[in-house]
Amino acid sequence: MSNHKFLLSAIFVFVFLSALVLPVFAVSYDPGVTVGQFIKYGNFSGNGQGFEAFNDYGFLQLQITSVVGKEVTLLSTGQFKNGTASPGNGITAVWNLETGEEDGTPSTQGPIIAANLNQGDPIPPTDTYSVNQSESRTYLGSNRVVNILNVEISTSDYNSTLTYVYDKLSGMLLESSTQTTTQSEPHPVTSSYSYSIIETNIFGSTPTPSVPEFPVLSLEVVVFVLIVVITAFILVKRRK
Repeated sequence: MSNHKFLLSAIFVFVFLSALVLPVFAVSYDPGVTVGQFIKYGNFSGNGQGFEAFNDYGFLQLQITSVVGKEVTLLSTGQFKNGTASPGNGITAVWNLETGEEDGTPSTQGPIIAANLNQGDPIPPTDTYSVNQSESRTYLGSNRVVNILNVEISTSDYNSTLTYVYDKLSGMLLESSTQTTTQSEPHPVTSSYSYSIIETNIFGSTPTPSVPEFPVLSLEVVVFVLIVVITAFILVKRRK
């Protein structure tokens, strides 16, 4: 009878700890923006062959026009420094934050990712990239926690380094930079571009993430407790 009670207790402990450890593995790809929010980019800079046109851009603005489930619709507007509309002006795109798709097509390094991701969390599409680092930075006078994605691409023809900095609470891109070195003759040629946020209404209206009611146990703690429970059960059985 005592062994039966012990087994029931062990099962209860296992179920309870399993419920606590689930948040360690589960990543919820939810939007952190609302309709009407926007972010405007400027400080466009381009150097080297193929990137000179970046110096002609005045601004690019992305406005959230719809949030449905895991999907966010962004309206793009922008213009060159001479006042003419830039390519893509007035176009909308639907981003699925759970699948990493733009208008139904898998797309990496987009302008928005899920909110509240942590270092090491995968960024859809599946089996592509993960958050490399989370840290605090200041943008437009506001201290923000950001998720940084660093991507290195190497081929026989070129090497590229891409850096994307996303606001953690909203998931919106705050700045981007790329440097590419081509294996040209008689010597390699390096090109680069960058841009960053110059205006937004997101910082003042993004909600603060809720605090979990229960502490999340680490995987190591759960495994240790389970080993202790199972070992004790085996010992009891042997003594019987």
